[in-house]
Amino acid sequence: MRSVRLIAVALTTVLALSACSGSNDESTDAPEATAAAPDDSGSAPPEESPSTSPTQSVSPTEEAPAGPSIEVRIEGDRVAPNAEELALAVNETLVWNITSDRAGELHVHSKPEQYVEFGEGETRAEMTVETPGSVEVEDHETRAVVAILEVR
Repeated sequence: MRSVRLIAVALTTVLALSACSGSNDESTDAPEATAAAPDDSGSAPPEESPSTSPTQSVSPTEEAPAGPSIEVRIEGDRVAPNAEELALAVNETLVWNITSDRAGELHVHSKPEQYVEFGEGETRAEMTVETPGSVEVEDHETRAVVAILEVR
């Protein structure tokens, strides 16, 4: 049983890495959602996505989360959690609490694809997923899978 689980985790990781390193042939009609870091003043802007579609901003929030949340810690190349599984309803708000020693971006492989940008320090952002299914979320720089959202 442990071997089956280990194989499943390995396959999921390989698929996630290949999905992010593949060509940019995906549809560009879908909007991207971004969450700006609260301490962006005076810092260089994050790397722009090659997409030509309009972007929607997801504002950092100040209030306590009403729904599920994920705590993310990034120190250099170390990213936690590692493929945390979370059940989420369609259009349910998910709160990201990110503590990082660098600015970066989480890729949310949903339909439409979304991005959660974060700055050095603490960032809080909210997002929703519109389409049911299994959604992987990874750190762009390290390609580490942070979470797997089961959207129902």
